Amino acid sequence: MTVDLSNLLESMKSDDPEEISAALEELRAKIGELDRTQIPEVVEVVGSLFYIDLGDHPEFVHVVEDAVETIAETGEAAIPVLMELVRETDTKANLMIARTLGRIGPPAYGDLKDLFYNGINAWQRIMALFALAKMHEAALMEIFPDVVASLDDSDRELRDTAARTVGKIVNRFQPGQLPHDSVSQAFEKLMNHLQDPSGVVRSKCVRTIGKMAKNRYLEPYQVEVATEAIASMIGNGVGDSDPMYLVRKEAAQALAELREVGG
Repeated sequence: MTVDLSNLLESMKSDDPEEISAALEELRAKIGELDRTQIPEVVEVVGSLFYIDLGDHPEFVHVVEDAVETIAETGEAAIPVLMELVRETDTKANLMIARTLGRIGPPAYGDLKDLFYNGINAWQRIMALFALAKMHEAALMEIFPDVVASLDDSDRELRDTAARTVGKIVNRFQPGQLPHDSVSQAFEKLMNHLQDPSGVVRSKCVRTIGKMAKNRYLEPYQVEVATEAIASMIGNGVGDSDPMYLVRKEAAQALAELREVGG
């Protein structure tokens, strides 16, 4: 069935966030009635809300959240348009598009995995990994070794996202479910990047080591070396503490998790 969306889509041009929210609510109620051929236009029009600068227009925060939910509810048919849009360069929009793909879940896995491996630049790979990390999907085990490899990428944002994703993956699976060699490599690379020139990357690596400890992924000797290294980052050891507060904050939390495991 083809649904008349003209008035509804016209509402997307409004400057009134409440009018747009009402239009999105009405649209969600009609999603089941949409003809598949209408979905690309719906996704593109609703997706235009992702380009709103929420720093300048905080009153639209809930509108953008509603837009994510609306597009996600259209399901698999939305994926081709979203995959085209995520290849654009607008950071704030890309993040929302990636969130939407992650919300759609398993149907988007293949396209996102392809973008992760074959994106023409680091940013596309970052967005793919950002979306993949939001999926509750056992297929994430398939890309785990390559996520680990990305911890050594030359792009700072990709290293950051890889460290974050490793943490999410170890939160979802039990020790023994992930390849032992890849887990060991992840630990070694995370430890190496405690000296990363980027403080944000260091903070993510510290946090993920804490998650590995909390989820009982670490061997006793790994707990020992990680405890010593992370303790030094907050001044409890030889050398200076990390200069960045965020790193010291994450280090204190990770140290508590390591000490709980180490006894």
